[in-house]
Order: sequence, then structure tokens, then C-alpha cells
Amino acid sequence: MSLADHLRYLRALKGGPHIAEVAEAIGWEKVSDITLAEKRYRPLEDEELMAKLADYYGRPLEEFVWHNGRSRKQLTSYIYQAKENDAPVSLTLRHGETLTGRPLWWDLAAVGLEMEDGRTVIVLRHAVVDWKE
Repeated sequence: MSLADHLRYLRALKGGPHIAEVAEAIGWEKVSDITLAEKRYRPLEDEELMAKLADYYGRPLEEFVWHNGRSRKQLTSYIYQAKENDAPVSLTLRHGETLTGRPLWWDLAAVGLEMEDGRTVIVLRHAVVDWKE
């Protein structure tokens, strides 16, 4: 899961404070920096902001660094390559379950997996925490 997805998830868990409230709480002047951290799917390069956000959400900085290295682009590439090679993917979800199946399709929000028993399962991309390459 990308850091942007993780940040939106953590803010929701905290009751959904406005981004301006988050900026004020961490002493960050540019609210737009936090908005961009949540909306763009590129790694966050500002280590100070990452550390302040980790502290605000009460999470270890290492967790943020790990998510920062798991981009949506990497997940898309993994799914695309598997589909091209008719190979299964293994997607680990936020609650710890791992689903393995062949990708039928994907878009910005979800991926359709054909499971071994023939069922089709729709997985929301923001629920995917990790994947096995």
C-alpha cells in the first residue's frame, strides 16, 4: 500500500480531521504539502514531514518509510505482468489475509481475481498492503 493510501486510512481512523487541523497539530505551515502527500502516488521525499506525520498518528517512522517504498505503480506493474503471463498474484490485505488468484482485470480502484475454485473476487486496491513478487 502506498504511503498516500496509508495516510488517508490513518486520518480516517483518527475521526477524519480536516487536513488543516493535521497541519496545525504538527506545526506544518503548508497545508498543501499534506494534501499532496495523501493524493499523489509518488514517494514522499520530505523526511521531516513524514516523521511529523508518523508522530501525529502514533506510528513508527519505519512503517511510513516502508509504505513510502510501496507505490501504486509497483502494484500495477505486478498485476500487469501477471496478467500478461497468465500467472497468479498474491495480495496481502490490511487485516492479514492473503488472496491468491489470476488477475482478470484492474483499474485505479480495484482488481478482479479469478480464484482457484472459479469464483471471481473483487479486491479494492487501497486494501492491499503488500504483494509477493
